[in-house]
Amino acid sequence: MITLRVAAQILVVPILAVGMSACGDQTEDYCGSLKGHQKELTNTLGEGGTSSLIAALPIFEDLERNAPDDIEKDWKTLTGAISGLSKALEAADVGADDFDGGKPPKGVSDAETKKIADAATKVSSKKTQKASVRVQQQARDVCHTSLTL
Repeated sequence: MITLRVAAQILVVPILAVGMSACGDQTEDYCGSLKGHQKELTNTLGEGGTSSLIAALPIFEDLERNAPDDIEKDWKTLTGAISGLSKALEAADVGADDFDGGKPPKGVSDAETKKIADAATKVSSKKTQKASVRVQQQARDVCHTSLTL
């Protein structure tokens, strides 16, 4: 079973290297949105771990809404995976930081634990990782600004 920390690290590390700036048309709006979220995203993801990944979800959702057609599907993959993990944790009434060494806190049922583990696995899946890489590449290639976290 993949731990929440591993799932977050697999996704956050590449996102931390994302590049951003200003571009043209729908792309210009997207690049502007990336740049507008730059500081907040840096602060949120800079804390590390699954909790910061979930805390960044509203930013990711906004970027998805502003994404050009060619990258929108990848944003949907990212936000869908993170949202699924957030919902699984919320349904079990626990936070990502409540897990000790990958073990759920007392009171979390086996069914809830399985849903959380499945959601964490989706966050760290190859499909989600590939979407993350494509989103980052798009930001670097099209928006031409580097975000250092």
